[in-house]
Amino acid sequence: MKIYLNDYQTETLEKAESLFFNGNGLIGLRGNLEEGYYDHFSTNRETYINGFYETKDIHYPEKMYGFTPTGETMISVIDGQTTLITIGGEQFSITEGSISKSQRYLDMEKGLTVRSLLWTSPQGRQTKITISRLASFQYKNLFSMKIDFERVNHEEEIELTTHLNFYPVRTIDKNDPRMSHDLQKISIKDIDLAKNRCKFGTEYSQLEAELAWSIDNQTLSQTIEAERIVIRTKLEGNSYQKNLSYSFQQPEHAGIDSNFADLVQQQEQFLAEFWQSAKVKIKSTEMLEESVNYSTFALLQSLGSNGTTSIAAKGLSGSGYEGHYFWDAEMFVFPVFLHLNPTLAKQLLTYRYHILDKARENRQLFGYQTGALFPWRTISGTESSPFFEGGSAQHHINADIAYAFIQYYRYTDDLAFIADCGFEVLLETARVFSEIGYLKNDQFHIDKITGPDEYTVLVNDNYYTNQLVAYQFEWINRLAQIIKEQSPETWAELTERLQLQEEELQELALFADKMALPFDKEKGIIAQDRDFLNKGLWPYSQEETKYPLLLNYHPLTIYRYQISKQADAVLALMLFPAAFDQVTIAKSIAYYDEVTTHDSSLSYSTFSTVYSRLGQVEKGYEYFLKNARTDLDNSHKNTKDGIHTASMGGTFMTIVYGFCNLQVINDELVIDPHLPAEIEEIDFYTYYKNKKYRIYANHHEHWIEQETEGE
Repeated sequence: MKIYLNDYQTETLEKAESLFFNGNGLIGLRGNLEEGYYDHFSTNRETYINGFYETKDIHYPEKMYGFTPTGETMISVIDGQTTLITIGGEQFSITEGSISKSQRYLDMEKGLTVRSLLWTSPQGRQTKITISRLASFQYKNLFSMKIDFERVNHEEEIELTTHLNFYPVRTIDKNDPRMSHDLQKISIKDIDLAKNRCKFGTEYSQLEAELAWSIDNQTLSQTIEAERIVIRTKLEGNSYQKNLSYSFQQPEHAGIDSNFADLVQQQEQFLAEFWQSAKVKIKSTEMLEESVNYSTFALLQSLGSNGTTSIAAKGLSGSGYEGHYFWDAEMFVFPVFLHLNPTLAKQLLTYRYHILDKARENRQLFGYQTGALFPWRTISGTESSPFFEGGSAQHHINADIAYAFIQYYRYTDDLAFIADCGFEVLLETARVFSEIGYLKNDQFHIDKITGPDEYTVLVNDNYYTNQLVAYQFEWINRLAQIIKEQSPETWAELTERLQLQEEELQELALFADKMALPFDKEKGIIAQDRDFLNKGLWPYSQEETKYPLLLNYHPLTIYRYQISKQADAVLALMLFPAAFDQVTIAKSIAYYDEVTTHDSSLSYSTFSTVYSRLGQVEKGYEYFLKNARTDLDNSHKNTKDGIHTASMGGTFMTIVYGFCNLQVINDELVIDPHLPAEIEEIDFYTYYKNKKYRIYANHHEHWIEQETEGE
């Protein structure tokens, strides 16, 4: 399985920096051209460590009580990709001399990127150059690069110069609110050239890390400059290898002296086992199999798997959204690994438990007396959103996280994890909703929060949020009963530690039963919130409107109308299909499709899934295509800022929940496929209750069969 980007056009080079990043969940290096940067395209030459960030004060012209005082930003650490190549005194460049036989690709089975070309220098010397790179899954601290040379018509001396750059080269769009406009830098603490070590850290967050390097061949010199360490090397044979090790929260530089061939072998072994369960096979008229499996691989490269990190909106491929973790992790990425590798999915939930105490502190910012409120955007666990209306007011993140814990239990039966971690998260996040909600006219209401639609803020009874909260309340009672019956001692410890009384459980059950779920009887559709359908329609035609709206219209203009950034109420239709009849689903999605701009990359997959379940496969497939190749085709024109991890997760979800319509009914896996004409067959694996199943569907038959591990 390979992805090719062979040309050197501006758009290709910019998006390749994101698409061809090398990552392993701990470190991520953007797919930059090794020889440096060029003026004819914008570049972000950066290397990231998952969980490594700097803090900054957030300045408000008019600050009010409870506003987030500080924010966090994932910053580039020392970037060691730059490798200048000099052949017989001529420096290699794509703009000097000529290039032929060029190809550049990502090999998803070997887990490396390869760039090969034949360079004819201005003086006519021809040299074949092959550059292979990987971020090791065996040694999460390690990045390795190998450059092979073949002198075609000369025997000239070759010299390589490595730059260990302290500070990144970045191109920032000052008008894009999704990008950080502050260029925060690491601080160099200590350099030991004799031991090939450089300690660095951050000024305000007080984090420390260390870079170690190992370069083969003959070292001519190592010098320290103001913004970099420069290492000159003379090529002694036909190949050059550079290993970079980033030590952060672990003491050793494991594998620092590893041979590249050994690293590739280990990488292949790891991925052979991974793809045995994770590969999705699709026969189609489009390159859908490529899109789906690339998405899974990119997510794997970005997924924090140590229980103390998660996955950012741009993964480890770019600094868009400042490297923050959002609700995307639980609602769009978590399902991928829940099906393909539940152990990795569990680590995402472990991260949320890890920051639960900070979530308890966070709810105090809002003046809440009980429970925990997870931050809307974060790295360490503190809130980093300065825009509360469209950010931290999105309290649905509490219910999103709870939903993920519930789904994990439904698919794994891992009651020990729920008893140790999950139940506490469910209860503490629920307590915020029970505190701010209220009973009136025999209904439980939750007012003045923001749902997933960021074009409609501070609403009353957001349908999506209320539906999820009711589900959470119900499952707290269900899990309480299961733990009580199966592990009385654990239950006694939980109730004491969490100060949980039977009366609170009864109250949550009542609130679930009385939950307000707005419905417009005249239109026969669910209402996004109590007031959404009372607003006027967007006054401009599609041709007159400038997209995305958030970059072209004042927020107040957007808030006044029935205009939605992404699927909101439709998300409820997707997550709870059994809660609605087909007529309501059909009328609701048709209505909201008319008022949704799909400015968010999360939107298309949700609409696609619901349309496909309805049997409206043409519409479902149209939206699936718009989502599936978001980054490969650079359809949003911002892939250069990083991949869209949630969009990638949505691609997988549409395949599984939409076209195959996989559901759990009465504790059994059930499928009811609706394949578009363009897809001939779908074949994939999933895990359910510690067993592996193969799921197959074409236009004539479908089945689910249990597999024996290792098949």
